[in-house]
Amino acid sequence: MPVQLTTALRVVGTSLFALAVLGGILAAYVTGYQFIHTEKHYLSFGLYGAILGLHLLIQSLFAFLEHRRMRRAGRPLKLSCSRRRSVALCIAAYQEDPDYLRKCLRSAQRISFPDLKVVMVVDGNRQEDAYMLDIFHEVLGGTEQAGFFVWRSNFHEAGEGETEASLQEGMERVRAVVWASTFSCIMQKWGGKREVMYTAFKALGDSVDYIQVCDSDTVLDPACTIEMLRVLEEDPQVGGVGGDVQLPGKGLAVEGDQ
Repeated sequence: MPVQLTTALRVVGTSLFALAVLGGILAAYVTGYQFIHTEKHYLSFGLYGAILGLHLLIQSLFAFLEHRRMRRAGRPLKLSCSRRRSVALCIAAYQEDPDYLRKCLRSAQRISFPDLKVVMVVDGNRQEDAYMLDIFHEVLGGTEQAGFFVWRSNFHEAGEGETEASLQEGMERVRAVVWASTFSCIMQKWGGKREVMYTAFKALGDSVDYIQVCDSDTVLDPACTIEMLRVLEEDPQVGGVGGDVQLPGKGLAVEGDQ
């Protein structure tokens, strides 16, 4: 069956299923039908709850099947060309818990992908944000491959006392640090997460084939990068892939991220 036809059938099927679920939920809400309930309706189970439960069950079933398919062992990575793919991991950090940040950076250090570039951008350059740079030095800064830059500005807002010339110089310095370092940390003027991501993307430019992103409280599985790259390389119609996010009882664990 042609790929275009398969994709069209999936879109139609998914849309019909979504409409069916929405229609059922609306009907259940309007009718208010209940299967069982206590005498004074303190507890009840009705059609609305049954439809939501069925929806959750179906979602869980397909998630389980996809999870099992993605975990099949012994599948070699099929690259579309002979050259090695390059990947950069961008970590967005903002007033992160020190223990979470250490776990995140240590997990990034353990990722089993050759020549993985790690770029951590800290959303803030004040004194109270400096501990995140210290943790970066502690975990990743012990080699000549590490670099950092504390920037008074960001790409869209100049810092206090910044001139046009010094702003341009700062932009070039950010790019130079990111390009020259395997592990880099940029502290910049607060601008929100979008500004942090923009800095990482702008600095990397076309120096890598793929960009992987995560938050600074994420613990990454050593195989996360190669598994997500596998999906992107095996299907040319896939333009982005998300990770298998898990929330164990004592912290955060993630196989990969957006």
